[in-house]
Amino acid sequence: MLDDKPIRTWLTTNTNLLFILLEKKECKLVKQLLNLSPSFIHRLDEDGNDPLLYVCLKVCGCRHRLIEYLIRMGSDLRRRNLKDENVFDVLQLKRNRNLLKILIEHDII
Repeated sequence: MLDDKPIRTWLTTNTNLLFILLEKKECKLVKQLLNLSPSFIHRLDEDGNDPLLYVCLKVCGCRHRLIEYLIRMGSDLRRRNLKDENVFDVLQLKRNRNLLKILIEHDII
């Protein structure tokens, strides 16, 4: 599907798709989309969250591999959303304690 030029063009211009894929933890598709359009790493949702902040704030469950990938792709760890939160602030939240532990254990952060 990603070899079809019109589909690739649509995919790389549709920001909402990225956040839908992140919400669903579709790692393989997120990686393919970011490889097609690396600038998506800097796209923002309606709350000013880039993909990394979005995953840390709005995605539940096991997400450390996705976070690791986003960091490797060049996510700005100092980026602040509309609530003036960055990744390190968000990882300190009670709901992210286990995530923070896993990220430290795997030397991701």
